[in-house]
Amino acid sequence: MIKKLAITGGTHGNELTGVYLVKKWKKNPKLIERSSFETVTELMNKQAIKEVRRYVDQDLNRSFSLSDLSNDELENHEAKLAKELNEKLGKKGSDEVKVDFIVDLHTTTANMGLSIVVSNESATTWRSIAYLCEMEPELKVYKWKGDIENAFVDSMAPHGFAIEVGAVPQGVLRADLFLKTEALVYHLLDYVEKENSAKPLELPHELEVYEHEVLVDYPRDEVGDIVAMVHKERQDQDFTTIKQGDPLFLTLDNETIVYEGEPRYTLFVNEAAYYEKGFAMTLAQKIRVTIENRK
Repeated sequence: MIKKLAITGGTHGNELTGVYLVKKWKKNPKLIERSSFETVTELMNKQAIKEVRRYVDQDLNRSFSLSDLSNDELENHEAKLAKELNEKLGKKGSDEVKVDFIVDLHTTTANMGLSIVVSNESATTWRSIAYLCEMEPELKVYKWKGDIENAFVDSMAPHGFAIEVGAVPQGVLRADLFLKTEALVYHLLDYVEKENSAKPLELPHELEVYEHEVLVDYPRDEVGDIVAMVHKERQDQDFTTIKQGDPLFLTLDNETIVYEGEPRYTLFVNEAAYYEKGFAMTLAQKIRVTIENRK
């Protein structure tokens, strides 16, 4: 049974959908109240939010590994903040957790639409996602295994995921995706309310998921400078197939670089925040995940 759920926003201070939804719910907490569990909200990186920047010193959403949380020598802003938040919303790795489920709200400059990024693969997490996919047929699910493992905000709780919507420019509120994110959170709260009841929900036995395979960097020169950009025919083509010979990059001299691999799906195409991380997009395969029915 889920007794406490946390909605977190502003993990990245320039992703305003989560920031302003949390502010809205702090002013109107009855919108997120349900009878069988407690819902709390948290603005995560207040300094980054104030400065409308992704982070101050390092990515907060890569700061929750057990090794970093236990390392007292890490003294930068986000490292210390992660420890404080873990005491409040964790404690990660403890048998006595303070929050059972975390949903972390994000936006992306990539054309990801309404999507979920999951790395916290509990049965309850997958059941909640299956329910949300029934409520919102356009919702897509990305099983992440990317740059840093098990260090996301939602890893502090036994269950959870990130909601990722786009395309939204950094530092901008976009009404349609704001409303879609809000509706998805209400569906999640309804799911928990129903799941906490005596009667089990009937959910699909399988769920279609895009499983992360590899990170793809931009072509670079000998000193590491980017020498090509995402090809115009690949731009905005998130969750679509790329095949051998399809245009992938366009050099600064207008020469096309084609894709040479097996057919895959492209995600997070040309995400602005990932330039510093060294990748232009991710490639994924489509798989089916078995959903465990509650007994």
